[in-house]
Amino acid sequence: MAEPLLTDPAGLAEDRHLPLPMPYGMYAAIRARADERTAPLVDRLLRSSLALTPDTGGGTAEGPIVGRLGGLPGLPADEEWPEYAGHPMQLLAQLDCAGLAEAHAAGDGGRWPLPADGLLLFFHDDHFSDFAGHGCRVLHVPAGAPPRPQPAGRDELPPLPAVPVRARWALSAPSYQDRELEDLFPDDFMIALDLASDFRDHLTRPDVRVLGWCDTDTGRHEGHRPVLQVEGSAAGADWGEAVNASFWITDEDLAAGRFDRVRHGVEVA
Repeated sequence: MAEPLLTDPAGLAEDRHLPLPMPYGMYAAIRARADERTAPLVDRLLRSSLALTPDTGGGTAEGPIVGRLGGLPGLPADEEWPEYAGHPMQLLAQLDCAGLAEAHAAGDGGRWPLPADGLLLFFHDDHFSDFAGHGCRVLHVPAGAPPRPQPAGRDELPPLPAVPVRARWALSAPSYQDRELEDLFPDDFMIALDLASDFRDHLTRPDVRVLGWCDTDTGRHEGHRPVLQVEGSAAGADWGEAVNASFWITDEDLAAGRFDRVRHGVEVA
């Protein structure tokens, strides 16, 4: 049985800048490790996210279908297929903005920062040849365009298999690698480390997550937050030693919808 959510510990749910619903055991763990002043600051680090589950036909995935991993993009005729270093990028995900927003509203009801309509297309350099994080592109396009065939030059590398994904709201918490948590305990890093362990005990880590905190050992882009994280195994990808690809954005660019500034991240096994 899932742990019950403590939906309004402060009695102030109308202010959506206040803590999000969390498992009671996690709420208690924060107060066992942090003092009266710091515990509410830890609460405020929690973020809304969507856990995306590949629908492989087994009937176990929860939530509405909100797009897919892999396949071919519904790319409008006036949009060029993104390239990096002279070769076309790989489509990693195509997500329906309206479906994402609906799934988020059903779970948390807070402000949704991504577009409310159209599609988000996530392309990346699956050769992982740029360690500065520029090997990706996110396009926000109108829905309804037919699938675009893969450009010449990638015939030797077929598209990833098209796998529908379902979405459900999920709470996300920082790890000990995130400075926002570490900085709350400047005199005792072990508190941040223990809290990160508590978070893992009370929250599940999905293979695919939209927004939230980083789930992996990927190097953090300073001043950025993840907008999409995808385990290669969930996408049916063979990236060699790379096991997770992620897309990162600043708060300012997220608020302004400037997806052309998104950065790429990769976790290596």
